[in-house]
Amino acid sequence: MNKWLRLACAGALVAGTLSVCALAADFTASAEHLNGLGLFQGTGNGYALDRAPTRAEAAAMLVRLLGAEDEAQELVYDAPFIDLVDWQKPYVQYLYENGFANGTSATMFSPEQPCTAQMYAAFLLRALGYNEADGDFTYAQAVAAAQEHGVYDPAVIDTSDFLRDDVAAASYTALSLTPKGAEGTLLDRLVADGAVDAEAAARYQELFSTYAEYREDTAGMDELTTFSISSEYPGGAGFVRGGADGETVLAMQTQETMAFDRTTDTIQANRVLTLSAPGVEDTTMIAESELVDGVMRRRLGGDWAEQPVTAAEQARLMAAYGPVPLAYIESIDKGDHADYPYDSRWTISFDSPSALYSELMWPVERAVGSLDGAEFHALMLVQNVEDNRIMTQGLTVEFTTPDDIYGQPVLVSRLNTGN
Repeated sequence: MNKWLRLACAGALVAGTLSVCALAADFTASAEHLNGLGLFQGTGNGYALDRAPTRAEAAAMLVRLLGAEDEAQELVYDAPFIDLVDWQKPYVQYLYENGFANGTSATMFSPEQPCTAQMYAAFLLRALGYNEADGDFTYAQAVAAAQEHGVYDPAVIDTSDFLRDDVAAASYTALSLTPKGAEGTLLDRLVADGAVDAEAAARYQELFSTYAEYREDTAGMDELTTFSISSEYPGGAGFVRGGADGETVLAMQTQETMAFDRTTDTIQANRVLTLSAPGVEDTTMIAESELVDGVMRRRLGGDWAEQPVTAAEQARLMAAYGPVPLAYIESIDKGDHADYPYDSRWTISFDSPSALYSELMWPVERAVGSLDGAEFHALMLVQNVEDNRIMTQGLTVEFTTPDDIYGQPVLVSRLNTGN
């Protein structure tokens, strides 16, 4: 046992500090929600979220989001594209007939070519009533327009490595948005048109309504350009072997300050981590790190080491303290503020570990190792809001690792400064 503890403590010292940890984005829940509404289909290998979508798959998704599945299936195919198989023709015919999509040449649609983030952004914007003819956006700027209208959240959608995972998250998010010139959400419109079953949609309509209130309540966070947070595991965190009632094998204490500058997309962090275990001398790590111009720099009392960070990873790091994107949320509830000194309290639960908080959970992974393969029993975030700003948030993660280490750490972060 002592050998394992010594390795854990040593591993914490040599590991990087401001790093993108093992909890990767996975929007299986979004795919399942869409599937339950009849708007997303899997393949022979499940949802196949780890590969790029094809142009034909994107065409089918857009037709469904337009509520035009039945209409498309009744069309006679007379589009000029000669490279389509039977199942693809109704969707492409509908899009071609309505001016929503073109081929890659006069006679080829190239249905098996990858659908890019730019192409799918244009598809979703059209589904929401925006179009190039009215000057709402240009195809060249489709990604930027999708971000502006809330369809693509940079902390969710990886536009450089665009996968069916991103398709599911973006499509699910689009359902919660209000189409141009309309009242209600896109999902409301699909229900009204009979394209989505009203009973199946009811719980999502309630969720989207609550989420819209949450985003309005926390809108002050979007106005902050520079701010800092302090984080700690109050009273430390203990990890045990053999379940919740097992023997404590390791304890952890942290102190951390992270400063964010959204005008330059930079983060600076100063951290102290102390690990304690029976029979092993306490191990303390003092670390500095910074993210500047897409490069992670970090040191543990020595020279700086550098690591490039992708745009998607950087966006998630910048969003680690703020409103939670819809695609990550399983449920959200607003509590009664009478019993605490804040304007409102929001409790958010997740289906699976969120990549947004992998960075804030770095001490846990340094203590017990990678959480890949861990069984998660509870994932919950509580945010206290005052004057439309998230003043504190508490992240609770209860898990058991494959080697039977159990933990229920609670990370509390506080907003220190803002403008």
